[in-house]
Amino acid sequence: MAGNVGQSDRSTGQKTAPPVSTRWGWLLIAVCFVLLIPVFGVAACLWATGGGSSAGQWLPHALGSRGFIKYALITMALGAALCVACHMLWRIGARARVRRRSEEGGAIVEFALVLPFAMSLLLLLAQSSFLMVGHLCVQYSAYCAARTAIVAIPDDLARFGGEAQNYVNPNPDSSAKQRRILRSAAWAVMPVSCSTGDQQKSDLPELVGGLEEFFTAYGKETPGWVKANLERKWRYAIDHTFVDLSPPLSGDLYGEAEDVQVSVRHTFYLSVPVARTVFAALDDGVELDIGIGEYGLIMRATCSLTNEGVQDYVDEETFPQDQ
Repeated sequence: MAGNVGQSDRSTGQKTAPPVSTRWGWLLIAVCFVLLIPVFGVAACLWATGGGSSAGQWLPHALGSRGFIKYALITMALGAALCVACHMLWRIGARARVRRRSEEGGAIVEFALVLPFAMSLLLLLAQSSFLMVGHLCVQYSAYCAARTAIVAIPDDLARFGGEAQNYVNPNPDSSAKQRRILRSAAWAVMPVSCSTGDQQKSDLPELVGGLEEFFTAYGKETPGWVKANLERKWRYAIDHTFVDLSPPLSGDLYGEAEDVQVSVRHTFYLSVPVARTVFAALDDGVELDIGIGEYGLIMRATCSLTNEGVQDYVDEETFPQDQ
């Protein structure tokens, strides 16, 4: 009977221990699961942001950010604890199968004690994984905002009664350039924004209409999430994302090839029940105004890029008429 793993020795009534190789095999699987969690988080972020060739410009900085490292370690620790809890549940179930009927009550009590602990770990693991991805998305948002800034700042809007070339109105409500930068940052975090029913829809019907036209042009049916979630996600992203632009080094105008730093602050929506209250209490959490018991976590990121500093149009040349 010693060769049968997980079965009892009927002569002694005791359960035989599994071979050492089997125990090490399960341990190796658990370690791989824990180590691969951050990898899956990075892959999820690249999928949400579209990835592309620009990933090499912002991803290394994002992976080294304090927020990502913090929640990656928390996620790995929770994953390891969850593996231990699952192993305990499996051992309890294995012992219950070989016990006499009179001893089944003890196994049920043990199972009832461990199961809530394992479920709590699972909820915490899910929320910490979302936070890890959220930090990556906010880092990407700062990159998108900075990329928009270096092409928006040199834009000459004075011809249309707006801001001149390399000038940005310090008042965000009156600056067309800052609105462009803010929208770029909000668009980057929209995939991880809130879309609950309590969240109001945006006032941009063309957002949905444009996607409906896109799918219709390719003979596809518009997915249900376009009407159900997209406007709510955009409204949450634009209302809970704030952008700060570094002032010019001298005067009111940004110089050509001057470094422009953009700081993004986004309130990441905590979506997992029970776990969201834990993370909101332990970290920089705030209670949201979109419903009762809704919480968010403030995340920050910065990115610096070089101002292009050149006009985006070609002066019209006039030539003398031929005589």
